[in-house]
Amino acid sequence: MRVAVVGGGLAGLAAALELTTEGHDVRLLEARPTLGGAVQTLPEREGDPSPPPDNGQHVALGCCTAYLDFVAEIGQAASLRRVRLGLPVVAEDGSIATIRPGLVGLLRYGHIGLRERLATGRVARKLAKLDSGAHDDESFGSLLRTLGQSQAGVDRFWDVFIRPALNVRTDEVSAAPGVFVVQTALLAGGGASDLLLPTSPLGEMHGDAAGAELERRGAEISLGTRVASLDELDVDGVVVAVPPSESARLLGEPEPELEDSPIVSVHLLFDRSILSSPLAALLGTDAHWLFDRGALTGHHPERGQYITVVSSGAPELLELRGRDLIDSIAGQVTERLGAAELLWSRVSREPAATFAARPGTARLRPGAATSRPNVVRAGAWTGTGWPATMESAVRSGREAARVLTASVREKVTA
Repeated sequence: MRVAVVGGGLAGLAAALELTTEGHDVRLLEARPTLGGAVQTLPEREGDPSPPPDNGQHVALGCCTAYLDFVAEIGQAASLRRVRLGLPVVAEDGSIATIRPGLVGLLRYGHIGLRERLATGRVARKLAKLDSGAHDDESFGSLLRTLGQSQAGVDRFWDVFIRPALNVRTDEVSAAPGVFVVQTALLAGGGASDLLLPTSPLGEMHGDAAGAELERRGAEISLGTRVASLDELDVDGVVVAVPPSESARLLGEPEPELEDSPIVSVHLLFDRSILSSPLAALLGTDAHWLFDRGALTGHHPERGQYITVVSSGAPELLELRGRDLIDSIAGQVTERLGAAELLWSRVSREPAATFAARPGTARLRPGAATSRPNVVRAGAWTGTGWPATMESAVRSGREAARVLTASVREKVTA
């Protein structure tokens, strides 16, 4: 079967790999000059530290088994550093408490009082027993308060990891993915909550590596190629693996009523080391999570410390000009961690990094099958049962390839 895969993000790459495994003749078409979609390394500029910054620090968890398989399939398993969850959280007064997995880990988190910690443990036990899909019409914050959590617990504990995981504030995100994350990662055990931290530039270990593997298998890759219409593709089947609005255009469907949610990253080189761990979160700031990029990639700068700051689900930051944003984020970081001189900076913005998984959005996420014969869809935003993550993207691509192959086989045998 001749198949065109439209879109070279993780979903399209996963679909193409699955199709080549089945022995199909695959052509991958990507409008950008590089593969990887939303998982990219920024074009290098003069003066950038080594390696140049990624478009945000993408982190997966141990429960992301499809993503782990994908990385291994393209020969990049060694580019992930797996560490047990231990997230240092820096409070307003500079004190540090660490979020760890399991109920015992929750009870030791010191940025909420003992009574609130006990409430957190009780709430976590209740969340473990819920059907996540039954709570899509309420916010996760509302559910937490119904189960006995105070607003302080929501803000100072749950929001620290739920917001980066789902890219929407805890009080605004649907409870369904919130419960899913707690059950699948935080409480699951067996390394499900382990952090998978990339040690190589994202572009190299995803788009470049997947492209090389596909070419090795005989697939054709066309970069800088935007598909105007599926009718122009002389193939037996098509995988449409693009964002929601582009998918709707190509498929002739109404655009899904899914709101975009941004991720803004600020990359900073300070003249001295101020972050004492590979990663940390800051309470009560726009600088949600900090990553020591030099330490994580093994490329320590000759002077100072190279930090990437990731702000999730904060559309107000898109309104700040580059210098204003840099000054604001760098100021919040140094105010919390200690004075340092800023030597270099760069900003990356992804206005449509994910969709905003607000209450009621689960029903808006379509599956792989479409109304067009031999045409399937993929993307992290589709109905995979997972939040819009790298794991969801890979799962969607694999499922789309399987649905397409099954559809063609049924027609052949009919």
